[in-house]
Amino acid sequence: MTSIFRAVFLASLSFTLLLGGCSKKGSDMPDGGDYYFKFNAGSQSYSYTGNSYATFSTSDDLNLAGIGGFENMSVGTKNVASVLIGSLNEITQSTYSGLVYPGATGNSPAVFFSWIDENGKTYGSLYQDNATNTVTITQLSSSSVKGTFSGKIYDVLTSGSPAINFSGEFYVKRMN
Repeated sequence: MTSIFRAVFLASLSFTLLLGGCSKKGSDMPDGGDYYFKFNAGSQSYSYTGNSYATFSTSDDLNLAGIGGFENMSVGTKNVASVLIGSLNEITQSTYSGLVYPGATGNSPAVFFSWIDENGKTYGSLYQDNATNTVTITQLSSSSVKGTFSGKIYDVLTSGSPAINFSGEFYVKRMN
């Protein structure tokens, strides 16, 4: 239970950091288009453009990356999705999954997904899916982050809720 609390806390922190950003056209994209955070939750497709960000931080020995998007920044408790990566090493162009501290008790997943739908219902990933929840960062610069993700999320308030496939891609503004 401690791991779930820690993951939810870190996802909330990531969400807060993402709210602190501001929208900007993707000027370093070849076609001048917008940044985006696109994903499928079950059979539904979503695309959050213009309001998508990445933040990086360090807490003790843990390096964190929060990547996400909003449909509308003025309604921060609906239509928001995020991916949180935790690593003992610097976050780089790489694939992340599994556990942060392999073999340790009370371990934390290296990848955590969260989504708040249009009704304000919250979904998140669970510890047991740590080996299959994956994020791949394919491009990482001082101004942007690009990659893909896939895994499973669950209704966080309903015990035993069925898994929902959660996958997508992002090209987001790097805030720090």
